[in-house]
Parts: sequence; structure tokens; C-alpha cells
Amino acid sequence: MKKKTLLIVIIFIIILLLIAGGVFAYLFLATDMFKTNKELFAKYTALMINDKSDSEAITSLENYFNKKKSVAYTNEGDFSAYIGNLEDNTDESMQTIINAINIANNTNITFNGKIDNANKKVEENIQINYTDTVNLPFTYKQDGDIYGIKMDSITPNYVAIENNNLKELFQKLGATDVSQIPDRLEAQEIESIKFTDEEKAHLLNTYLQPIFNGISEEKFSKIENTDGSTNYNLTLTKQEIKNILVQALQILSTDTMMLNKINNIILEVYQDETMNISSEDIQELIDNLNETSADDSNITISVTKKDGSTNKISISSEDTVLEFTKNQTKSNVSYNFDITGTDTNNISAQIAYSGLDTNTITESYLFTVDITGENAENISLEYSFNNTVTFDNSITIDAIPQESTAVLNNYPAEQVQPFITQLGMAISQINSNQMTQIGYQAEFINPMVMWFTAPSTILIYNTASSSINNSNLNKEEIETNNAKFEAYKGEISGNQVKVLCDKVKANNLDVTVEKINIKLGETASATSFVMNANDADIIKNSILSGKTYNVTLSYDATTGYVCEIGIVEIN
Repeated sequence: MKKKTLLIVIIFIIILLLIAGGVFAYLFLATDMFKTNKELFAKYTALMINDKSDSEAITSLENYFNKKKSVAYTNEGDFSAYIGNLEDNTDESMQTIINAINIANNTNITFNGKIDNANKKVEENIQINYTDTVNLPFTYKQDGDIYGIKMDSITPNYVAIENNNLKELFQKLGATDVSQIPDRLEAQEIESIKFTDEEKAHLLNTYLQPIFNGISEEKFSKIENTDGSTNYNLTLTKQEIKNILVQALQILSTDTMMLNKINNIILEVYQDETMNISSEDIQELIDNLNETSADDSNITISVTKKDGSTNKISISSEDTVLEFTKNQTKSNVSYNFDITGTDTNNISAQIAYSGLDTNTITESYLFTVDITGENAENISLEYSFNNTVTFDNSITIDAIPQESTAVLNNYPAEQVQPFITQLGMAISQINSNQMTQIGYQAEFINPMVMWFTAPSTILIYNTASSSINNSNLNKEEIETNNAKFEAYKGEISGNQVKVLCDKVKANNLDVTVEKINIKLGETASATSFVMNANDADIIKNSILSGKTYNVTLSYDATTGYVCEIGIVEIN
């Protein structure tokens, strides 16, 4: 697993280092004059990452996140999902699925509350809404290291855990291996990702500058668009990109400074020294890359400038386009990431913040996927999260009531495990009752499950339906094929069994038809795979002409073809 994921890890970290280290800006933004397409591409790529005109917006965004850590605020928002583009279908089973999806589309989660991160206090009222009249409310509360949930429909008390001695808690819950569980969960800031000026200069002089300078001017181009924007392009073949990657890895294999930097990041994230990358690992990757063929199709990196600023960068191949767009002002910031293609699913992610220069800020997150395929046509998924934050220094949040809070860490295993079981049963019963009220099929469990399983549910149904339909289309062909063997079904003589064996052999030698397994001394059950064609001869030679045999047939449940024949001697 380490070797398979090593290349992806290295590429990701190198890109992260370049961006976090501001290497593009370090190299190009100080240059006084850019004239060639190559230089212009470099300049506007750097501006995409570090544009001074965006500094107010970046500062506003940073101030917002820092303010959430230090100033109390109220929040109110919702989360919902939508599964769309479903084709009309009169089939009863498919209509049941569509009805379940429609209920899921009308389900949402709403929340409102108060948050004081500086003092580690949170109180959120959360409600799952199935219809206007059927819902499931509960309260989430944090008080220091205590995290609790209260559901009035089950108990008026909080059920909580303490963020300490987690290994012991999981053992009480029945876990046998807690070696990978920390005693305490804490947010981790990766210190090793920060760069010194020396490291930035090293990346520039050792990697970026030599590789960039080695790309010929003819690979760069400039296109003026009708909307007044300009694209600065770099076009490389896949083989050329492979060569650049090999060049970078060759440098890295002897670069002690960057190997140590990468290993420090890996160690800080995974806390596992066995994942360290060595020069030998890098060389192995180089060897594997050199053995991998790459065609001469093009990949184009395009940076778009409009009104003096850069707001879009894209990477496109013959059938796929990856595009990142940003729009930033002091008050409003939005980022869009899109993947579109002819043979792939389309993916889009949108993040937006508005009102950053006020005390009321709205966060919006939208993630969409368009799924296309032979057995799941035109399914779209949309997940939406909205949250409005209002800062207010006068907010107070009551402590979690100790007298009515059961902190599971404080109870022995013989009490914790039965309690969790009973709690799960109570929640399951409430869910069952509510699903009955809204007319939701029990096999789909809950509409929120359908938010994430709808594509696979439809795919399974369509795959089965397709197989059945294909069988129906070939019904006459199937009946003709099966008739050759059904003529021998029942009690027949030994000589007739030998003829049947010849027919099975001929069938199994034909690569265009479904193979048949033949067994002696057993009835047909379709539990074993086809033997080779000559097995029919072995059974034929075991058949006695003067004996009588009973022949049974078994049929493939998907295709309808005879798939197994059983032959049993009658005494």
C-alpha cells in the first residue's frame, strides 16, 4: 500500500509546498517586465495564488475565521440534499425507489444556537424535518471537554462523553484493540508545513526555475477572448509531463533538505515513522514511471486574466476539464471548483462568504455531482449547507447541568454497554414510528440514508432490470438453446445419456454460448462452475448402456439458460 500511494503523496506535498511557500510569487511577481507568452503565463499563474488586489478579501476572510475563535456568536442554518433527473418509470419496484427519493428530497436538517469557542461552550438546537408535522428535535451541548446530546422524546437528561481517557471509554464500549485511539482528540496545526525563506529559495532554485526554464517558448500561447479576458496557456503532451515529473523526482532523490521536509510533514500528520520516504523509494518511483507508457495527447494549463486580475485557472485534456474560479472583494468571497468531461461524472463545489466586513456573515457550501452511466442515467446529487453567523459579545451559554447529565466515561462497562444498547433500541423505535407516519418504506431505513445511497440503489435495480430485459429480448433464442437439453429431461436410457453428453461437449466448445456444468450422481443445483469440455467425455464413458438414469436441469437465474445438468442412476 505504501508503494502504491507514495507517488500521489509526493506529488500532493510538492504542490502544497509550492503553494504554501509562495514560490510562484517569489519567482515572478518581483520581475519588472514580462513580454513573452512564457513570462506572461508565469506572472498570471503567480497572481492567481498571490494577487495584491485580493489582499483585502484575504484579510477579511482571515479576520472572520480568527474572530470565530475569539468572539461569541449565534448561528442559524440548514443542511439538505436533493437527488434529481430521475426518469419516469412505471415499474412498481422502481416507483417505490423514486417515492423514497422524493421523501428524502423533502427532508432537511435545521439548526440554531450559540457558540463561544474561546471558552469552549456550545449550545445547538438541531431538528431533522421529514414533513411539516413530523420531525426529530434534539440539543447538542459542549461545556469544556464534555460533549452531550439530549433528546426529549427519549430522556430529559444529557448523554455525554468527556474528551479524556478515550482509550478506556472505547474499551468499556466493547473495543478490543484501542492502540490507534488517542486518549484525547485535539485540533492539530501542522507546523512543519511552514516555510523559511531559505526553504522557499531552495525550492525556487532547485526545482521550479530549472524545470520552468527547460520548457520551450513554443509551448506557451496567448488567446484573446470575446468577453475581454485573456488566456495564457501552457500546452504539454502527457509524455512531456511524465518527463518533467521524472526530472523533479530525480532531483528529490538526492535532496536531503526536501526529503526531510516531506518526512517531517508525514510524521506530524500520521505519527508513523515507517511511512518515511527514502531515496530508494524515490528511485523506485522513477523506475516505475520510466516503465509506464504515455501517449502524445495534450494537456493544457490555462490562466485567465480579466480587468487586470487573474480569477480562473484550468487544466484540460481531450475529455476532461478541471477549473478553479475565484471572485473576491472585501465583503464577499466565492470559490468554484468544477470537473467536467465527456466520459466522466461532472463534479462541482462552490464555497461563498458574504458580509465579511460586517458582524453578520453568511456561509454557503454547495456540492453537486452529475452521474452518467449505462445503468444509472442522468442522476444528479446536490448537497447544500447554509449558515448565518452573527457576532455578539453579550452572549452567555449555560453550563451543562451536572445533576442531569450522564457522562459515559464515569460508568463501568457493565452499565455502559446495556445503556447504549437500550438507547439504540429507543432511537430505532422512534425512527420506525416516524417512518410509518410519513409512509417511508422500512427497507430504506431513513430518508437521510437515501441522500448517500440513492445512486447505488438505482444502479443495483437498473442492473438487475437490464439483465431481465436482455433475457426477455432473447427469449426465443434461450428457449431454442434450452430445448436441445430439455428433450433429455427425466428418466432416459444410458445410450440417450451418452448423446446428451455429446451435446453438452459441443455446447461447451462453442465460445459464443453459455457453458453447462454436468455432474454424475447428483441432481442439478447450479452451485458449481462449468468444467472444461472434455469433462462431458469422462461422464459419458462412465455411463452404462443398459442402465436407466434420471436427468435434472438447472437454469441461470439471470440469463435463463440451462447452466447445469445432473445425472443420477436409477437402481
